[in-house]
Amino acid sequence: MRLTIDPQVNTYQKEQLLTNLHRIFGDFDTTMLTLIDPLLEWVEIGGGEILFRQHETGDSLYFVISGRLQAYVTDSQGSQQIIGEIIRGETVGEMAIFTGDPRGATIIALRDSVLVKLSKHAFEQVIAAYPAVSMNVTKLIINRLRTSQGEREVPKKPINICVLALHEDPEQATGCAGQFIEELHPLLSQKGSTFITSSNQVNAYFGQPDFAQTDKSHPNAYRQLTQWLDDQESQYKFMLYVTDPIYPGQSLSEWTRRCLRQGDEILLLADARQKPDLTYVEQELLNAGFQTGAPQTLILMHPADTDHPRHTANWLSLRPRVKNHYHIRKGLARDMARLARILSGTAIGFVLAGGGAKGFAHIGVLRALQEWGIPVDFLGGTSVGGLVAATFSFDESIEITTQHLRKAAQFNPTKDYNLLPFISLIRGRRIEQMIQTCIHDFTGNPNPYIEDSWLTFFTVSSNYTQAREEVHTRGPMEKYLRATSAIPGVFPPIIEGDDLLVDGGTFNNFPADVMSRVGVGKVIGVDLSIDKPRKLNIEQIPNPTALLRDRFRPKRQRKYRLPSLMSIMLNATLLYSSARRNQNVRYTDLYFNPNVSRYGIMNWSSYDSIVRKGYEHALEVLAQLSPEELENLKA
Repeated sequence: MRLTIDPQVNTYQKEQLLTNLHRIFGDFDTTMLTLIDPLLEWVEIGGGEILFRQHETGDSLYFVISGRLQAYVTDSQGSQQIIGEIIRGETVGEMAIFTGDPRGATIIALRDSVLVKLSKHAFEQVIAAYPAVSMNVTKLIINRLRTSQGEREVPKKPINICVLALHEDPEQATGCAGQFIEELHPLLSQKGSTFITSSNQVNAYFGQPDFAQTDKSHPNAYRQLTQWLDDQESQYKFMLYVTDPIYPGQSLSEWTRRCLRQGDEILLLADARQKPDLTYVEQELLNAGFQTGAPQTLILMHPADTDHPRHTANWLSLRPRVKNHYHIRKGLARDMARLARILSGTAIGFVLAGGGAKGFAHIGVLRALQEWGIPVDFLGGTSVGGLVAATFSFDESIEITTQHLRKAAQFNPTKDYNLLPFISLIRGRRIEQMIQTCIHDFTGNPNPYIEDSWLTFFTVSSNYTQAREEVHTRGPMEKYLRATSAIPGVFPPIIEGDDLLVDGGTFNNFPADVMSRVGVGKVIGVDLSIDKPRKLNIEQIPNPTALLRDRFRPKRQRKYRLPSLMSIMLNATLLYSSARRNQNVRYTDLYFNPNVSRYGIMNWSSYDSIVRKGYEHALEVLAQLSPEELENLKA
């Protein structure tokens, strides 16, 4: 970390500083500016460097002028959890000097960043001279505490996106990234102004060969290029940094190093037809010890006629720093449009609740969304919601998907009783066949993994041993679909190491909160719970003989309107999730709640009727949206 020289601060940086000062201190005049200006220190920090560490004494706050920082906390066992990112125009470290407490998190620079430091002593001088400032500071503390207590945060989209091709084609002058950038640029530009920068473009602009390769040994030229890039960043919402092609025997160019340092997110562009081994480019990065804090995303490029991805786990296992991965078919417009939404923070996540046979209503809602032109980029669900989400993640047509799910419903997983129910009432063979029909027959893959889906997918189970929720984003799809549906006492649990996994509905039957954390811009959810309490006309449960006689009466003449044993067992597992339901609904931007209460959770034969109910309800909800709301969902 080093101090910069104040006269070299450009106009854009000064404007960013003024914006930050207004945010902290509220309205102030030139007299206050005169007081504050000499108390400020301009600081540069390189990508991967630590600004300050958790538990350190807080002696200053920082204004982020350019760049991107990440905050994470470390628990007593040494495990790290990322709690947020700080981007240009925001502040970091103010809580410690406001409250006097030690730093609550470690702050690392994801890329090269410019900050302005205001010490605690200087801050106290400002407060003493202008007591009214303390009121604005108090509001900031309250807002920060609200955010830390679980209010939904808007995803912070990357500004600088670095594209690094892992496989190069010597016959392409622009490298493998060229065509990818050409397809991505117009789609990303629809989300906001986008600027492409490469070494050739930089050299042409400055009229000097190899000007992009200027390193820090030429401080004036290096700073000139840095400030020019900062100026572009101030004018555009997105910057696409294209690295130089790297062939065996070559080392990383200075421009490639700069691109990697500048990236808020690094896209590793790979040819899915190649072996998953670490490429020469990646080995060169490791040999050079080059690391930044920026998240890495693996983009696996497939031929346009690829049916389904395979063996993605092999790619990911060799790249532990990869945070996300996406499958793209070359020349397929909807795949690139999906990636543009993901990168711009406008992706749409679709959440499907559990509910047995009632879950087929999800299919009708998805059909309506497709007809209205509303895309779905991420899918997640619990129990039958997980099964429907997994089937749709293969990105087949709605007709083919519906046919497979209709075929799966014929297995009726509850008609598979265990003669010796030591662990469960039902053996679970039929539900295995149901899942296999949806995923094995669909993909032709005998062992598909979650990470092999065209659309990003997750499902939720409950860890019976550890008494916690488990979110599955990778691993054997069949195993975790069985786990998310393994209702305790009804279906056999799934073994995971030393733990037992059971139905996800025990902890989270409507995982909208999980979807909100994956970085989507909008969350669409389908909930199957209806607030319609059952009315009882009896004071105590009749004896078994009376209940048996009542069952032989016609339905309308029955005296005792009680749920069946199976219904009680199934619904009892959802009690905790039901208590969380209202909280999770708050995470949705578009909420569907089809009334399928007339159908039981075991009405598998009512597949078409339930699908139709979901479709009709979705049409009603969509028709009530304003043109602006609908456009925001389609964008």
